[in-house]
Amino acid sequence: MNMGMGFTLKRAGGLMGFAGTLTVAAALLTSQAVAAGGNPSFEGILSAPSPTGFMSSPNSYDISGGPVTVDFDVVATNLTNHSQTIALNFSAHHILTYNGMNVSDGQPGQPGITFNGPTGTTQALIPGTQKFSDTWSPKGTQTISLTYSFDACGYYQLDVWAPVKGASRDRATLASGFIRVLGCNAAPTPTPSPTGGVGGATPTPTGGVGGATATPTPTGGVQGITTSTPSTGAGSGWLTLGAALVLAGAGMIVIGKRGHRADI
Repeated sequence: MNMGMGFTLKRAGGLMGFAGTLTVAAALLTSQAVAAGGNPSFEGILSAPSPTGFMSSPNSYDISGGPVTVDFDVVATNLTNHSQTIALNFSAHHILTYNGMNVSDGQPGQPGITFNGPTGTTQALIPGTQKFSDTWSPKGTQTISLTYSFDACGYYQLDVWAPVKGASRDRATLASGFIRVLGCNAAPTPTPSPTGGVGGATPTPTGGVGGATATPTPTGGVQGITTSTPSTGAGSGWLTLGAALVLAGAGMIVIGKRGHRADI
């Protein structure tokens, strides 16, 4: 191997390593967006930006005058050339602890937490999970409009998701958001159980093709006593590609240096 070949390998390795670093960084940014916003590729079928209609934590809802209704709107686009009918769930989890600290009361009098995802939290599902199906025309876009009622203080994670069977996850998340509820008169308990739904009525998300509406059926009850961490949505294969590029680039640099030393 001559000196020119060694220099070429080192240069190519450096460029490949740089490209890998950029890929990893982009993948990490994308994964954070999916965790606390909208999923750009929900099972390769739907794409959604961050949901709207609600106040994100640390901004707070005040229930000192009674329960509050939280709106949760998701604009979803069909990525395929075929009509798609998808069964979805809308649920709320009460965040009990954050990095080991009890935050179940929503931390009244404190600045509050800006969540980028469920990392570091323990959570409990609260009653009122809504199940519904909606249909998208080929490449069509529509808005799913949902509501949830809260009558207890705390931080909550809201998710629109579908169950999947996979080795690493049991659900795919279309959109997520985090809210904060304050204004309780009584001292909070470590594991409050707020009620879901809209004033006891069946929640009705709007949208659908041709103005049709989907009517979900709420299911009550906390799913067991154990805490859980909801899935953050589809993972990113770009992390794997970025890491491979970094390793390949490092290997080419080492080979190029060895060739250069041999010529000397």
